[in-house]
Amino acid sequence: MTDQNKESGEVVQTEIIKRYRKKKVKLIFNPKAGEARPEVASLEQIIDLMHKYRFEPEVFIVEPKADLAGVIKAALEQGIDFFVACGGDGTSSATARLLAGTGATLGIIPLGSQNNTACAYDIPGDAHEAIRILREGRKLKVDIGQATVAGKTTNFVELCSIGLVSDLFPSADDIQHGHLLKIGEFFKTLAAGTPSNFEITMDTRKKPIISPGFVLLVANMPVFGINFRAGKRSAMQDGKLDVFFFQDASKLELLSYVFKGMEGGLPHEKKILHILAEKVTVKVDPKMAVMYDDEPFGEGDVELSILRHALTVMIPKKSRIKQSS
Repeated sequence: MTDQNKESGEVVQTEIIKRYRKKKVKLIFNPKAGEARPEVASLEQIIDLMHKYRFEPEVFIVEPKADLAGVIKAALEQGIDFFVACGGDGTSSATARLLAGTGATLGIIPLGSQNNTACAYDIPGDAHEAIRILREGRKLKVDIGQATVAGKTTNFVELCSIGLVSDLFPSADDIQHGHLLKIGEFFKTLAAGTPSNFEITMDTRKKPIISPGFVLLVANMPVFGINFRAGKRSAMQDGKLDVFFFQDASKLELLSYVFKGMEGGLPHEKKILHILAEKVTVKVDPKMAVMYDDEPFGEGDVELSILRHALTVMIPKKSRIKQSS
């Protein structure tokens, strides 16, 4: 392309962008996201790109103990109906949980290490393309999971885990972000892990599953963990939870599943039961740790369900994900 053609193209693009009406949005920005990735877009670059697409971002910077719930509530009361999560899975999941049922729309600019949420919605890692989708994409209504432990209830976007995975996550997450000294802690926790007796009741099965095990995963999305792909592309809007129970699997078998999963998704093994359900009740003895979207949620029995089409997300216009009825 000659310099003249390039300049002509830039003029045309500028004219197209000028057609957009100005739109006020709440930008939830996590400055810690993507620390392990090179050349991650800065806040200034994100704001500049958003201005080019005629967005007026009202910025909230995520910090430890930040009152994200209060910020989102105040923005909704001001009439803001578009929220953009700019960070990793933690940022997008936290924002999505708080927007569920409000009627507001979630946009995502992925800056994290795994970006499972963006991957599930076909949102690219390039900041410019992600911002273009905020303007030129389409809306998709998706489900939200719900978990209750010891009388406390929370929404979850990606995954609820029970057992050894929940114990291993803190050190595994540190390793993923480049803190290799945590490898020893990871294997120490793995070695100390003991199985529990699970009783899993689902509305899609007449009889409960009763078996010892280390891990139960209940997913609302087709991508979780270290970019594991499991379930259908439409998993986040099919009105079902994907239940994965590692029935009577040893710790060595679990590790092998992890390494196989890194090559393209959870393997098809006899000891990995995969069942769809709308309602799931899990009783565990002895009690095991519970996590939702990588957040600790105590220990004990768990009740899980689905909130049908509770959230609206912007995805690429040409995405292969079709809106379910």
